[in-house]
Amino acid sequence: MQSRHSAEAPEQAPAADNQAAQPKNMAEQAFEQLTELAAISWSVTANYTEQVKLTGQTANAEWQLSSRSLVIAAALIVFFGAGLILLWGSILLLLGYLLFQATMSLAITAVALFVLQFGALLWCWRSLAYVLKQVGFKQTWRHIRRMLRVKDKDPGHAD
Repeated sequence: MQSRHSAEAPEQAPAADNQAAQPKNMAEQAFEQLTELAAISWSVTANYTEQVKLTGQTANAEWQLSSRSLVIAAALIVFFGAGLILLWGSILLLLGYLLFQATMSLAITAVALFVLQFGALLWCWRSLAYVLKQVGFKQTWRHIRRMLRVKDKDPGHAD
């Protein structure tokens, strides 16, 4: 029997060592996994931070380019407006000259040119009013409200 005990004893000792080693291995594995997760999260944080910095730099560059473009566009609009004024003035001058030559009346020529100028200004005013009604973000706000599930205050819109 002792031979049996002595034969069994060595078999049980490694099993006890395996059980003791298993929690140690599990603890080491858990520690390694946590270390790896921490490294990955640190890397993700660093990448997001870098992306935020790059996005800020891109936005700054776009803002500078946009502001330059807006200044140039404003100058071009002024020049375009001046050109239109000169063109309209030339047309009025030519029509006035032709009308005066046809009627030989300064009063008729002045009234006709005044009516023509008034009609052009009225057309510009109405066009401006129409264009200004188009300015806004009504649809954008409506879509944002839909995304956030906020009811529209305008009962005329059927969603």
